Amino acid sequence: MLIFIRRLLLLIFITFHISSNALTIEQYKKQYALVPCTGLETRIYSFEKRSEMMFSNASKKEKDNLTREYKALNTLYKKKEMP
Repeated sequence: MLIFIRRLLLLIFITFHISSNALTIEQYKKQYALVPCTGLETRIYSFEKRSEMMFSNASKKEKDNLTREYKALNTLYKKKEMP
């Protein structure tokens, strides 16, 4: 019984930890809000160069996170680029 409880607590902890790492597009926007336009441009370019390698090795959750980060970067860049 004690082993079952320990495994259950470990499973709950791991599940909570994994779900808490996923950021939304709005959270990514807040994270990159202070980066200047040239920094965003560099970040997007770097992301595009590495994207094939990152997506080939990523799990479904990681792919979703990468997609949200890329969308947030592009949205912020377009917003800052327009006068």
